[in-house]
Amino acid sequence: ADSGRLLLLDAEIGWTERQRRTVAAMTAGVEVIAGGSLPDVNGRRGLPDVLVRHQDGYLPVDIKNHRTLASAKRAEVEISTLSQPDRRLTYPGHSDHGARWRDDVMQLAHYTRMLQELDFHCGVNRGGIIGSSDLTALLGESLGITWYDLDTENIVTYSASDPSHRRPRSALQRYDHEFAFRVDVAQAAAAGQELVRPYRIADCGTCVWFDHCATVVGDDDASFAIETGHLTIREWQYLYQHCGDGAALSVAQLAAVDVDAHLEAFRVQSVGTKMPRDRLANAVRRARMSCTGIDFEAHVPGSATVPTADIEVDFDIEWDDQGRIYQWGLRVRDGQDDCTARYQPVVSFDPLDAAGEAELAAEFASRMQQLRSDAAQAGKSLQVFHWHHPEISSTRRFAEVEQALDGLTYDLRKWFDATFFARTSSSIKQVAGFFGFRWEVDDPGGLASQGAVEAARGNGPQADAARRWCLSYNECDVAAQAAIRDGVRAYRR
Repeated sequence: ADSGRLLLLDAEIGWTERQRRTVAAMTAGVEVIAGGSLPDVNGRRGLPDVLVRHQDGYLPVDIKNHRTLASAKRAEVEISTLSQPDRRLTYPGHSDHGARWRDDVMQLAHYTRMLQELDFHCGVNRGGIIGSSDLTALLGESLGITWYDLDTENIVTYSASDPSHRRPRSALQRYDHEFAFRVDVAQAAAAGQELVRPYRIADCGTCVWFDHCATVVGDDDASFAIETGHLTIREWQYLYQHCGDGAALSVAQLAAVDVDAHLEAFRVQSVGTKMPRDRLANAVRRARMSCTGIDFEAHVPGSATVPTADIEVDFDIEWDDQGRIYQWGLRVRDGQDDCTARYQPVVSFDPLDAAGEAELAAEFASRMQQLRSDAAQAGKSLQVFHWHHPEISSTRRFAEVEQALDGLTYDLRKWFDATFFARTSSSIKQVAGFFGFRWEVDDPGGLASQGAVEAARGNGPQADAARRWCLSYNECDVAAQAAIRDGVRAYRR
């Protein structure tokens, strides 16, 4: 689409054609270019969601599904409306340090350097993010652009020369350092050399090279043995150099680390993190648990009190890729007798609009009110168990659901984390696995369920199989919660 002021490019036209049209639009001075593709330049590749004309060049803008604003009495933000992106307005009382601002400004710095090298930059080192923060109170409309000054030195980094070992740097300074290092690594690798060795960090979970790196370091590598509570590269480097032989650190060596003896030196390397002592202590503890084959242990021995009720309801919701709840999973049992468990979902495999979703919610609320009434008449206690917050945070928009669940819900994830320390993450898949529980479907997970429900809304044998998958997956989710409670009781005995 091209209105003269706006060019909207479709990804289906192909990479090369998108690059050609993007360059042509920037050359012609189109005011806003959405879905563009910048030509590869000096080892850089970029797909800025939006390019906004400013003066005689362009500024990059990206779209993110996270907040961009936070309340801050002594700060101010620059924002603009989507209809007038080049008219930036300043508002005090807010900070642009939202949920992922460091990642955001590094990406904007990347696009900025590309525009500069392609001679399409405007000379003003700023970039914008269209996030999920509601800007209605400031702009009169919910969505807008939060602008970042990429020259502001507000990213604290490690500094060997500074007495405090800390120095603030700008997004562009930080980006240039990181990019130059990556170029050195790539050039060395192309020449058959190796400048770095793999460490497992939080970003590894989404990296396609993870399996390769795990193979390179071997089964006994300490950083790859830690599945959660990941340390930073600098933190790992310190431990490998001072607690291993520099090139290697085994799980047993990490398990033997004296936390207090290394804390001050470790703290120097722990830049941009909170509670470095806890980070180090937890990594050492998980290594020890790996060596001894322990999956979880009570924070205080003998303190694991398992929540119970006369009528126990395990509750789990599933939603489609539009965020609409299509399945309200309920599994009801009498006390702790799992032989009495009844799986009673409220579900629809028809495409949902707002009215259809609300109708399902009302049916679920009615079902819960009946359970409340039956329990009260029988003089029995009733508890609704769920794993983590979505079953509450994503359903409170339905007033009748909030009323039906009021005073009954119990967050098992919060209880487990308060009671136990886990070697791995405390996701329901991990924790239920501690007690031998297994899902009866292939590839169980939220993303898979969103794909399955789309298939379930069709016709024919594949749709029937997808419906069975969705129901089985949800039934396993709620059964897993009961299995965890029962498993903890057996563990205590």
